[in-house]
Amino acid sequence: LGGNGMNFFESCLVIEELAKVDPAIAVIVDIQNTLVNTAILKWGSPLQQKSYLPRLSQEIVGSFCLSEPNSGSDAFAMKTAARRVGDEYIINGSKCWISNAMEAGV
Repeated sequence: LGGNGMNFFESCLVIEELAKVDPAIAVIVDIQNTLVNTAILKWGSPLQQKSYLPRLSQEIVGSFCLSEPNSGSDAFAMKTAARRVGDEYIINGSKCWISNAMEAGV
């Protein structure tokens, strides 16, 4: 599926170095590589991987939403949940913001 072959630790080193120069870019790179791409690699179907991963490496950025009104960024206190209904999922909950929402393609 491509990629540069770096492990998680090496990715963190790159993100730290980027943050020294531009923290905003470091956050985008962090979200893209440690959250979005990893989730698609681990839990995406082969079709989703083939569809999204090449585009995420060149054309689009991914989004990430964690913070909720009553839990902040405590992932274990989140109330948002996904429920499978047939071949689809229904997501119920609310978020304070979605990182990269304005630019994201995923």
